[in-house]
Amino acid sequence: MLRQLLLAGLLIAITIAVQALFMAFGLRRFRSIEQHHPAILARWPTAVTVIWILYLLLPIVLDVVVWAICYDLKQALPTFEQALYFSIVTFTTVGYGDITLGPDWRVLATFEAVNGWIIFGWATALIMAVIQRLYFRSDASRG
Repeated sequence: MLRQLLLAGLLIAITIAVQALFMAFGLRRFRSIEQHHPAILARWPTAVTVIWILYLLLPIVLDVVVWAICYDLKQALPTFEQALYFSIVTFTTVGYGDITLGPDWRVLATFEAVNGWIIFGWATALIMAVIQRLYFRSDASRG
């Protein structure tokens, strides 16, 4: 069980690092556009919002794949496709239950669900931060 806890901690650290890198790059790019090309943000806030949300889905996909690779390497599931599917439904906390891990790996899956909950909360906060900048700026800051 201690090995599962350590492995879960490592996987959570990796996914947080992935999220942090994407967040830092994305926000830096957003600020640059805001400073140098504010008309883009004012004219196309919906397009910018869609692009931002799609951008934030990229690290989530990577996070799910990291967990799936772990399950596959540990042979916790028979195929990588099953590991990926299991990881998606666990990370998103959908938890269909049609594919489950054996008793040796169940604890690890609970940490993936917690990890997904944290990452989705973080991504939601970032989405709202950009939406606030795009749609709720004062008229004085628009140009």
